[in-house]
Amino acid sequence: MPDPTFDAIVSQLRAEDPDFIRRIRKLDSPHGTARLVLAVLLWTLAPMCIVLGGWTGAIMAVVGGAYGVHLMRHRQQPHAGAADPARHRRPGASL
Repeated sequence: MPDPTFDAIVSQLRAEDPDFIRRIRKLDSPHGTARLVLAVLLWTLAPMCIVLGGWTGAIMAVVGGAYGVHLMRHRQQPHAGAADPARHRRPGASL
């Protein structure tokens, strides 16, 4: 059951300091730039794996390329609970 006192404090904090709330949300979300760099690195290494690794390298290239696609698809999606950070708060955890 949500604590009305905590919800009031969070609401007041959102109203008074939106920059702080934005920084807190950034801590919870993965960085899109890191995902982009990793995806490009995987796609760059895939041809080298095929050339140097034979059939094992081809399997590694397919897995790496697929993971790169996965990273790119999920790069800009907002966190499921980003609209309400109190929703995912663990009992007893402080803000």
